[in-house]
Amino acid sequence: MARLFASLIADARVQAERWPLWSSVCFGAGCGAYFTLKDEPTTWPLVLGAAVFFGAWIVGRARGAPRWATLILLMLACFAGGLAVAKLRTDAVAAPIAPANMAPTQVEGWVIDVDSSGQNGARVVVAPVRVRGLAPEQTPERLRVTVKGAPRRPARRSGCSAS
Repeated sequence: MARLFASLIADARVQAERWPLWSSVCFGAGCGAYFTLKDEPTTWPLVLGAAVFFGAWIVGRARGAPRWATLILLMLACFAGGLAVAKLRTDAVAAPIAPANMAPTQVEGWVIDVDSSGQNGARVVVAPVRVRGLAPEQTPERLRVTVKGAPRRPARRSGCSAS
């Protein structure tokens, strides 16, 4: 273990002048790590972790810690910051999702786009105004519906039964 630690310190010293390049790599790795998580994490521990590493970096620099040590703290802060930013962005763009086990219902909305036809009909993207059985705050922003027959053109209000 001591050998591995010594090797990491030696590598950090060699790469010390390239820290701006490695900071963006660490930030991106944090963002990527977020998307590999099996369960959705709580926001505050990720933000707190990033703040703690960033604070440790500032304190380390202020107290004259070795440069390699402060750079490692900075890289950890960038990684933790990437995790936190990915979570915050996910929360910011979250929108309601239609329940998977929802019974057939009536959908009213605006046709946004008509995708290519599939085996069962044209796939239409709808911005729903009302979905029977869902409260307004539960209504998704977009639905993809397969339509039998000729689909309506975009920018037209439409109603249909959906399942």
